[in-house]
Amino acid sequence: MAERDPLRQASRSVAIRVGATTALVVLVAIIGAAILFDRQQLAEVRGRTETTARTADDVIDAPPGTWLAKLAAGAHEVTRSMPAGLAAAVVATPSDVSGATSYEADGRSWPAWVDRRADGAYVAVYDIRLHSGEEQRLLVSTAVAGGLGVLLAALTGLLAGRRAVKPLGEAMELQRQFVADASHELRTPLAVISTRAQLLRRHVAADVRSHDGDPAAARRLAEVDQLVHDTQTMADVVSDLLLSAQLEHVDKVAERVVVARLASEVVTSLTPYAAERGVTLVDEPEASGAGSAAGCVVDGVAPSLRRSVLALVDNAIAHSEKGSRVEVRVWDEDGLVRVDVVDHGPGVDVEDLERLTRRFSRGDGATGGRRVGLGLALVTQIVRSHGGRLEVSETPGGGATFTLVIPAAASSN
Repeated sequence: MAERDPLRQASRSVAIRVGATTALVVLVAIIGAAILFDRQQLAEVRGRTETTARTADDVIDAPPGTWLAKLAAGAHEVTRSMPAGLAAAVVATPSDVSGATSYEADGRSWPAWVDRRADGAYVAVYDIRLHSGEEQRLLVSTAVAGGLGVLLAALTGLLAGRRAVKPLGEAMELQRQFVADASHELRTPLAVISTRAQLLRRHVAADVRSHDGDPAAARRLAEVDQLVHDTQTMADVVSDLLLSAQLEHVDKVAERVVVARLASEVVTSLTPYAAERGVTLVDEPEASGAGSAAGCVVDGVAPSLRRSVLALVDNAIAHSEKGSRVEVRVWDEDGLVRVDVVDHGPGVDVEDLERLTRRFSRGDGATGGRRVGLGLALVTQIVRSHGGRLEVSETPGGGATFTLVIPAAASSN
């Protein structure tokens, strides 16, 4: 269920566009050929019937593809092969009809020419069935040739598209590899810095306890606390970058994941953090209890899914005021597993979701809005790699509800 390769999609898009353009050109050519054929045939038929009618002296020796009729007072003669319905229409020709005309008979319109003479009139009628057959053969041959042309153009477009995006693919692969390598190499020194910062905090905290009431010592402890927080933030960013690079090559899922259980683990893990900020974190039992856990199963990579849920919950806690609640709900609907993370903070404009899912974006607002860093971008990448999507809506009463929507795993019997 991994997201399709964007480079392959780009090459297919080129092929589709080339094929569609070629198909349009072929269609216009077929229509133009049909119109031109009709006009040429009409002129040819008109000339043939006129010549035949003017030179006729009996109805026996009619040229191929035409019939003759001799209209005289009290006696009419027609070529024997003329259809009966057409013959009746020709015999009933009014005396004031002359020159080019047509007869409606047997569901067809038959072009003809009436040559008036002193002793009556000669009528030459063209067998329109010959024209229809030629036109049909022309259209069929043109359509077959056009179809082959469209297929050839689409194949050429596909090959050209692949050649065009190949350098881009190589550049993207080099970029991904660089991000992965750089992130991997930075993790160890950042871990060392974080450990040393925490050790430094212990020493400074001990100094503060020994100098109770010393403002300078308290300020030093605050600075060290900020240093510890900053190093942890850097480590999180590096981890997110590494995971983002790895997700580019998630071609298939590895296991069946019970999403409700995973969400409960995330809630348990972040409850102390939420409590420190004065926020109540709730794993709503009516949505993610034991009764629905069995049905909320997806095929996916558990660590990635856990990271996406954790990022949404952490984001919700960070933008919730003291005394408010953050609810996590897991439920299934029409073959889709949905994970709702509901907060009652400043909210977010639904129209800003696409912009907020870009890396290091910031929402609008008087207070600066939500700064999500790699969070939502990484969540979007994870959920798309599992064939799903990220949705956002306004929480009734204020706040935002972020929802992971992932196809449920096929039941195995």
